[in-house]
Amino acid sequence: MEARFIRRSAMTMAVGLALGAAGTAQATNGYFAHGYGIKAKGMGGVGMAISQDAYAPGINPAGIAGMETRFDGALTYFRPERSYEAGQPGQAGTFPLAPGEVESDSKNFFIPSLGFVQQIDEDRSWGIAFLGNGGMNTDYPAFDNEFCQKDPNTPTNTGPFCAGSAGVDLEQLAIIPTYAQRFADGRVSVGFSPIISYQRFEAKGIQTFADPNVGNMSEEPENFSGNGTDDSWGYGAQIGIQAEVAEGVRLGANYRSKIRNSDFDDYAGLFAEGGSFDIPSTWGMGVAWEVTPTVTLVADYQRINYSDVDAISNDGPTADDFGQPVFGTSDGRGFGWDDINVYKIGAQFELPNDWQVRVGYNRGDNPIDSDQVTMNILAPGVMTHHYTAGFTKSFGDQHELSFAAMYAPSNSVSGSNAFDPDQDIEIEMKQYELELGYSYRF
Repeated sequence: MEARFIRRSAMTMAVGLALGAAGTAQATNGYFAHGYGIKAKGMGGVGMAISQDAYAPGINPAGIAGMETRFDGALTYFRPERSYEAGQPGQAGTFPLAPGEVESDSKNFFIPSLGFVQQIDEDRSWGIAFLGNGGMNTDYPAFDNEFCQKDPNTPTNTGPFCAGSAGVDLEQLAIIPTYAQRFADGRVSVGFSPIISYQRFEAKGIQTFADPNVGNMSEEPENFSGNGTDDSWGYGAQIGIQAEVAEGVRLGANYRSKIRNSDFDDYAGLFAEGGSFDIPSTWGMGVAWEVTPTVTLVADYQRINYSDVDAISNDGPTADDFGQPVFGTSDGRGFGWDDINVYKIGAQFELPNDWQVRVGYNRGDNPIDSDQVTMNILAPGVMTHHYTAGFTKSFGDQHELSFAAMYAPSNSVSGSNAFDPDQDIEIEMKQYELELGYSYRF
């Protein structure tokens, strides 16, 4: 009776999460989360070769093969601190920024995640995971901006871009149903997942660039900024494998396709190809080594292909683009993000009285070059170093309580204002994350 009630409640919560609670504001490895699942996050985000809970499909779907029936739920507190600082403007800039440092508001976010696995037999399991895939948020205040007053055509005289409070809000939820099976006497596992994605996006306070009386840089100025929240659904797939290649040594690999989403029609004048905003493909591999019965070391490599998505990877605008419809076109301007490599290492220690302790480190490339800082005031995904720790305490055979923490120290990128080459701009971010989770094994 208890197990049936918990299973029904878990699925009810999962459906609710899928329908309306994307709730992400992440920006770690670019805008992807540094890991998926509370145990993986405590070890730097590793999970290609080791899987311990129902969140495993977020990294490698093969990880649930033969896994026991279980439910996992967690709530993450995430605090990104974003800012930019503009130097003194030049004398002949097309659009200088007001000098000084500006911090983004909206620093506190809560992100739920859920996972469920049903064991079919000792070699086969199916499951479903609901995870925040990634996201980005900035919310700069509508401060009085004396530089706006030089042009009576600007929408307002406040905010970084003379159009009031400015920023973007991108939220992504991944719904990942999965089937996985073991072969070769349990030494090889293969898993497959169709992926359903749900995205929400809003941009505000940047209408100056599209306004026909000022920047006139959009093919559809009415669908550039300030249109509230738009959403889109998409689909993709992934396949993964894990294999025991020697006693205590496992290898893993995963490929996730590009996830094709419907367009953000309300922002067809901002994003390239008339509002297209897909989720880039990723692939990775990893190794897990059980050094002793109580110590496991893990390492992963991941590649995130931001170049799959023109809206992200196309170069940002320049001063020469003023008066030209360069946003929203088939090869429109973007944010200039590069593909990145991510390296993750972690360790897990089995301690007496059913305790597990974890530590990890995640090193991701910064996708933003110095010549792309202007547009990335809105999306300063410059994080590189992530330090993590966590633990799990088991209570009997059925209950687990887990915790994970992440700290990403401040990182910044400096470059010239694209619309005023004599003005320097620095974008900066640091992050804190705490996650608490509960697991029930049936």
